[in-house]
Amino acid sequence: MTIVIFIAVLLVVVIAHEWGHFIVAKKSGMLVEEFGFGIPPKIYSWKKGETTYSINALPIGGFVKIAGENGMEDSVPNDRQFESKPWYKKSAVLVAGVVCNIILAFVLFTISYMIGLPAPTDTGIPKAVVVVKNTPAYNAGIAVGDTIKSISMNGREITPIDTTTIRGILQSDVKKDPSPLEIKYLHNGEEKIATVVPDSKTKTIGLGIEKIENVKQNLWHALGSAFKQVISISLSIFTTLGALISGIFTGGFSADGLMGPVGLAKEVGSAATFGFAYLLAFTAAISVNLAVLNIMPFPALDGGRLMVVLLEAIFRRKFSKGVVGIIHTAGFFLLILLMVVLTVSDIKKSL
Repeated sequence: MTIVIFIAVLLVVVIAHEWGHFIVAKKSGMLVEEFGFGIPPKIYSWKKGETTYSINALPIGGFVKIAGENGMEDSVPNDRQFESKPWYKKSAVLVAGVVCNIILAFVLFTISYMIGLPAPTDTGIPKAVVVVKNTPAYNAGIAVGDTIKSISMNGREITPIDTTTIRGILQSDVKKDPSPLEIKYLHNGEEKIATVVPDSKTKTIGLGIEKIENVKQNLWHALGSAFKQVISISLSIFTTLGALISGIFTGGFSADGLMGPVGLAKEVGSAATFGFAYLLAFTAAISVNLAVLNIMPFPALDGGRLMVVLLEAIFRRKFSKGVVGIIHTAGFFLLILLMVVLTVSDIKKSL
């Protein structure tokens, strides 16, 4: 089910991005030859009007193929080609995907806030919000999103649990007396009982519990919260990218804080356990990430292509399409290499 949800989330985010390129290119009089979801090889395609729509084997991206985007084509009228259009129309096409991702994120965040997002409150239901892998709680079968009914220690049962008592048991009492804990919890609606023995070295069980309930907002407050969230995530991404770039030049680069497709799929699955509204918000966050990363002035990304268009407009001369093509191709392969590295890192983390 996690894979299905992950593909659905990617489908929404990628289609929004590519639709932005598609619709602005169409409105600018350009010929859109293909609208594809996923990375080839092609699985299925159909043609409507002058555009071919395709579904490809690797569901981790998408593309819009516009006539003349890599140089003029003899088989297409000049006035229908990307390269023949003025710089501001080409720029609009390149920026449109990012804009659509930001709009999508804003809309999804607003809807999720109105439906109600899980948040820690004094009146909420105790939930497992952190379960560290390969710890006693994890090995006992407790998962993120499970409802914690009670915790018993040395014959003392605490129910219902308040936040202070939770932290007292998991952080203080266990360290003083690492006796087995009996935890009653609901997993997918089924009540279970787990006997959890604290780790002999760390004297912890790897479980974080908070009292969670859905907090709803009216439309006006939801719009404000959505706007703040989009800005907050965007600034956070820029900060992270800045630290990574700095790390490359100082020798402190690490991929530990980055996530590839495998890690992202797991996070989507975890988000789904907290309900539909939380999944919408997580999808919105992915959309913001895609927007910010795509506008970066790196070859093969929208930002890299936009930089070429703007420089050509400023200097009033066309760059060699062969050279530009080689640069973008190199950038594409670097991105693929990074994805492979992150995927391997994700797999290692999950072992």
